[in-house]
Amino acid sequence: MRAELRTTLSAKALGVFLLCVLGSLSLPALAASFDRLDAETQAALSHERVRWDSLSPQQQEKMIRRARQWRELPPEKKAELRDRYQRLRELPPEKQEEIQQRYERFREMPPEQRDRVRERWQSLSPEEREARKQKFREASPEQREKMREDFRRKDAQEDGKKSRKHDDRHQGRRE
Repeated sequence: MRAELRTTLSAKALGVFLLCVLGSLSLPALAASFDRLDAETQAALSHERVRWDSLSPQQQEKMIRRARQWRELPPEKKAELRDRYQRLRELPPEKQEEIQQRYERFREMPPEQRDRVRERWQSLSPEEREARKQKFREASPEQREKMREDFRRKDAQEDGKKSRKHDDRHQGRRE
């Protein structure tokens, strides 16, 4: 019985020791070596090779994931994305900055709001989307801000309607 107890305690002590040692490893020690990546991933990330070791494991993993996602895209989607990227690079720096700021504002939205924005955008026909993009492109900065405010207000109104319906259902009333 004592031998069993000693073995169990030794095993637990070893487990705690390993957790402490592994827990004390710095994240770079867990980072992926560029040379260990498969050939396709290395080729896709070749432009990052020089700085690879200075990236955090999270950054490396994100790049690896995106490289794999890129490989899985159909050729026509890749062509569309390359074309979009090229058009972006041809814009004046001020316009590029404006697009970057809009993207940042979108990313700062709560996930539920981003999902609603995507859903509303995708519910539009391609013609409606193009018309809205064109109207936005032609608008002055003040008009664009008003468009954004109107959009947010409409989004908030829809939230309010959903919330009232939810409250009514839980209070036993029906609309």
